[in-house]
Amino acid sequence: MSGTEIDVSAGRTNFPRDRLALQMSTAGIVHDLGNLIQVASSALNHLGRDPNIATAPGAVTVIAGAKSALERAGCLVRQTIRTAREIESVIAHANVAICLADVHSLVRSAWNENIHLEICVGSNLPLVTCDRVGLQNAVLNLLFNARDAMPDGGLISVRASVSANSSHVDLCVEDHGIGMTSETMVRAFDLFFTTKGDGLGGVGLPMVKRFVEEAGGSIDVESTLGSGTVVTLKLPAIRSGSMGSGR
Repeated sequence: MSGTEIDVSAGRTNFPRDRLALQMSTAGIVHDLGNLIQVASSALNHLGRDPNIATAPGAVTVIAGAKSALERAGCLVRQTIRTAREIESVIAHANVAICLADVHSLVRSAWNENIHLEICVGSNLPLVTCDRVGLQNAVLNLLFNARDAMPDGGLISVRASVSANSSHVDLCVEDHGIGMTSETMVRAFDLFFTTKGDGLGGVGLPMVKRFVEEAGGSIDVESTLGSGTVVTLKLPAIRSGSMGSGR
């Protein structure tokens, strides 16, 4: 995709560092919980419209999606408690293919039929050094942004592959939506900056950036106004003994 490209490696804010960290932590938790609750609520609403819940086609899948979302919400709460108690977390490993499969099962029961999600995962992907739930939340944030960029529907593509030198797993989320201007690109990772008319948003991308950088990776964004956006997460790969489940 041609257009404006940006690789953000540092925040652009005038807040004191400790205050910014607190704001991002609090806002990010609320934002991620909001995404998960939205998925669960949509699934439950679907069930509520069906007069024969027990025997409705697809009911098992919908219920499973709702339960998964609530389980992830619980994980976020537990992560917050551990942080508050200053419990040092161990280095986590994640299986990208499994994470993407879980995310797909979440969104397919909640999104409108005019949004099509295509996931392509390369063979023999190594594990990556990041938290599994954090990776799922990062992908959910990118998918919700992509969906919002296509109000009339369209295709969202997710691709995962090993980098040329096998040091990273590249995870790309591409939409064919409204895209971003160069001015918007410059501020895309500013906390609370948003172009949404309702004033909501401005948290998802900063939180994704923070998550990726804390894992030792990086994030790239490429966008063309009127054509769409590609966000690429570069996640450090585990090179030796790395083909476990990561769960």
